[in-house]
Amino acid sequence: MFHFKLLSYKLYVLLCMALAASFFAEAQSVSCTPDRVAFTTSVAAGQASAAQRVVVTAVNLSSGAVIMQPGSQVQVSLTGADNAYSRIPITMRADELAEGKTIYVRFAPACGGFPDSAVSSPVIFFNQYSELLGSMAVTGIVRQESAEGGGRPFRIATFNVEWLGCPDEGPADKAQQMRNVATAIRAMDADIVALQEVTDNPTKSLDTVLAYLDGAWDGRVVIHNPSSCVQSEAIVFKRSRATLTAEPVLMSNAGSYSAWASGRYPVEFSFDINTGGYTVPITLINLHAKAYSDRTSYERRVEASRGLKALLDSSSYYSAQNLIVLGDFNDDIDVATYRQSVSPYKNFVDDSLNYRFVTTPVTEDFSMIDHILISGRLFPYYIPHSARLEHEAESAVPGFRDNTSDHLPVSASFAFGKVEQEIPVPDIYAFVKPDSALSLDMPVAYSTEGQLLRYAIDSGVVASLTSQRIVTFFDTGVVRMVAWQPGGVAYAPVAKFFYIRVTSRSVAPQITAQPAAQSVALRTAAVFYVQATGTALRYQWKRNGVKISGATSFRHAIRYASSPHVGYYSCEVSNELGSVASQAAPLCVDSSCPALPTAADKNVFERRVRLYPNPVQQTLFVESAAGNIAEVRIYSAGGAMVYEQKNVRAPALSIDTSGWESGAYVAAIVSDRGEKAAKVVVKLRTKN
Repeated sequence: MFHFKLLSYKLYVLLCMALAASFFAEAQSVSCTPDRVAFTTSVAAGQASAAQRVVVTAVNLSSGAVIMQPGSQVQVSLTGADNAYSRIPITMRADELAEGKTIYVRFAPACGGFPDSAVSSPVIFFNQYSELLGSMAVTGIVRQESAEGGGRPFRIATFNVEWLGCPDEGPADKAQQMRNVATAIRAMDADIVALQEVTDNPTKSLDTVLAYLDGAWDGRVVIHNPSSCVQSEAIVFKRSRATLTAEPVLMSNAGSYSAWASGRYPVEFSFDINTGGYTVPITLINLHAKAYSDRTSYERRVEASRGLKALLDSSSYYSAQNLIVLGDFNDDIDVATYRQSVSPYKNFVDDSLNYRFVTTPVTEDFSMIDHILISGRLFPYYIPHSARLEHEAESAVPGFRDNTSDHLPVSASFAFGKVEQEIPVPDIYAFVKPDSALSLDMPVAYSTEGQLLRYAIDSGVVASLTSQRIVTFFDTGVVRMVAWQPGGVAYAPVAKFFYIRVTSRSVAPQITAQPAAQSVALRTAAVFYVQATGTALRYQWKRNGVKISGATSFRHAIRYASSPHVGYYSCEVSNELGSVASQAAPLCVDSSCPALPTAADKNVFERRVRLYPNPVQQTLFVESAAGNIAEVRIYSAGGAMVYEQKNVRAPALSIDTSGWESGAYVAAIVSDRGEKAAKVVVKLRTKN
C-alpha cells in the first residue's frame, strides 16, 4: 500500500464539478470514477504500467470534450489496445460521455526520478471553448535510474532480541541466545543494528554479544530502569562504517511516561556514516512501543505516536537531520492489531511528504510490527525495494524462533556516495495566477558538481510538467516539486523538495513568526525560520546586517555550526508591494555568543548616529560612532520611501537630496548588530 498526500478532498470535489459553461447553455461538467488513480508499482522511464479503467461521465455537454494529459508521465487510450495509447489530446463525443465512457490510463514516465518518487500528472477535460470541465489526478512511482551509485550500499536493521539475558523470560538458554544473536547479526551483514528488549544488566548482555562479534563491532545501550528484566534499547555497529558522534539520549520529551510503556522512551543515536572518503550524519531513533492488542495498549501507542511526531515536527533540529526511526512499533502500519482499527502510526503514513515507511511493501505481504521509517531528507538515498525481512539471519541459526527471538530482523539499504548538500533552488516560489492557466519555466540549474538538475511534480494542486521544466497550473494552491540530480558512479542521487504557491491576488508581505534564538553544540545544525504572509514573497537572510549569499528561502540552515557563524541572523521578506525586516536572532555556538544588544546599547546607537547638515539642502551625511551601518531607508511624511541603501558595511555614507521636495522626512537606520535608530530630517528648497 503506497499512500499519497495529494489534492484535498474539497479541491477534488471542486475540480470534478461544473467549472465552466457556454454562453447560453446550462453548466457543463465531467465526473471521473475514480477521481484519482494511483499506480503503486514503480515504473522506469520509457516503460509503462498496466492500465487502469476510469469511467468518464458528462453533464449538459453538447459538443464533446477534449482529454489532455499535458505532463510527460501519463498515457490515455479509448480502447485499451497497446498501440492506442497517446500523450497528445484526444477528442470524445458528447453522446458517448452522457452514459459514461470507459477510458484506459497508464503510468508511463518519460523522464526518470529519484528513489521511489511519487509524482503527480493529471488528466484534464476541456469543452469546445477550452473551458475546464474537470480533472482526475494520476500518481505513480518513478523507478530510480541509478540508486546504488557511490559505492557499497549502507544497510541498517532493527532486531527485537526477546528478553535478551533475562532468566525469567524468553529463550531458556541465555548463553546460547547471546551467541545466536551475534550469529544472526553477522548473517544479515548490516552496518548498524538497532536492538530492543536488552535486559538483565543490559550492559553485560550487550557486552557479551559484542564479544561474540569480535572487535570490529561496537555498541551502546540506554537503561531507562535499573531493574534486572526491564527491557532497554541498544545499538551495535561496525566501527569501520559508522562513528557514534554523541552519547545516546533517552527522548523523554517525545510523549508521556505512560504512553511509552512506563518510561520506555525512544533512544536517539547520532552517527557519522563512512561512505569511503565522505561522511554523512545520521540520526537514528530506536523505539519499542507498548505491547499487546487490547484497547488500552492500543490507545497508549496512539498517544506515543502523536507525541513523537509532534516533537519531530516542531523541532528545527530534527527537521535538519537525516532521520531514521526504527524498532519494534508493536503494531502494523496499515491496520492496527486491535480490532482492525486505524493504525496508531497513520499520522506518519498520511504525512507522506515528510515521512515514509520503507517497510510498507513488506508489511503488505506479512503482518509486521517491526518497521523502518525515514524522513524526507533521506528519500533520495533509500534504495528502492531494499527493505526486507532478514531470512538469512533465521537460516543461520537452527531453531531460531525457539532459542533466539520471536521476531525476525528487518533491514533497509541506502546509497550514500558523495552527497551534494546544496541545490540552488529556493524553497518557495510564489506567483499570482491570471484568469487563464499559468505556465512557469523553471530555471536551468546545476548542482555544485556541475550536474544539470531535473524537476518533477511530487504532489499538490492540478498542474502538469512538460519538457521537464515547464509547470502549468490550472488552479490556485500549492504544489510540491523536487529538483533532483541522478546518481552516478561517484555520487548518490540528491534531491531537494520545494514548493510553488499560486494565489489569485497580490498581498503585501507581513511577518507572522520571527526567527528564534539558537544555541547549538559545535559542528551541529542550526536552523532559522521566518514565517510570513503575502504573495510572490522573496527572502534574504543576513548575518549582522550583511546579506548571506544564497540564503533566499524562509529557512536558513547551517549544517555544521562553528565560531565564525556566531552572530545575529535576520531576514528581509519582500515582494512587489514592499518589504519588511524580521527581528535579529542571536546564534550561540558551543557557549560562544554574540553580545546581546541591550536597551542601553540601542540608546547608545540612537544617540551616536548623526545626520548632518540638518536641515539639508544638497548632500546629507549619515555617520555612526557606534559601529557600522547596515541599512538606511528614508521616508516622506506621507510614508513613501524616497531612499534606500542596503549592505552599507561602513560607519558613514552620503546621500544626494537634490531631487527631494522640501519638507520633513524620517530616516530609519539599522546597525550591523541589528540596533535601530530613527531620525527626522528637514529638507530645504535647494538654492538656485
